[in-house]
Amino acid sequence: MAYHRIEFEKLRKDEKESNKLNKKECWRPPPDDIYKINIDASFHADLKKGGWGFIIRNSMGQFLEGGVGNISRVSCPLQAEALAALYALQRAAQLGMTNVILETDASVLGCALKSTELDRSPFGALFIQIRELMYFHFNSCRISVCSRICNKVADCIAAYGVCV
Repeated sequence: MAYHRIEFEKLRKDEKESNKLNKKECWRPPPDDIYKINIDASFHADLKKGGWGFIIRNSMGQFLEGGVGNISRVSCPLQAEALAALYALQRAAQLGMTNVILETDASVLGCALKSTELDRSPFGALFIQIRELMYFHFNSCRISVCSRICNKVADCIAAYGVCV
């Protein structure tokens, strides 16, 4: 009987710790005068089809702009994620936003946009195009990699994008 009580208490302790971690992990607004662009993509390997989505918010967390779309021929999730970044940054530039944080839950994309490490990969030209857009159209464009929990809205929009 004591064994079961100890196991039950251990489960409750693990659950409380898990809840504490999840509460700490949430979307955070950007500093003043900076816009945060959350992006995500969805990919269906069997159909070679994807979707992309983005949401732009200000320092108070208010929705300013969003976008969604379908990608008819896409080869992998990384390509879909990169296209989401490209489309989101193009829209932010059109709106005249000059200081942005591009936030994604795709760590490989974050690496590809922060360095030239993947420039010789099959999507290297796309990564270079995005970095050039960041350099020439923004005073400040920082890349942030977050957890999936922090990117829920963009994830839902991207899932919808597959159906559009």
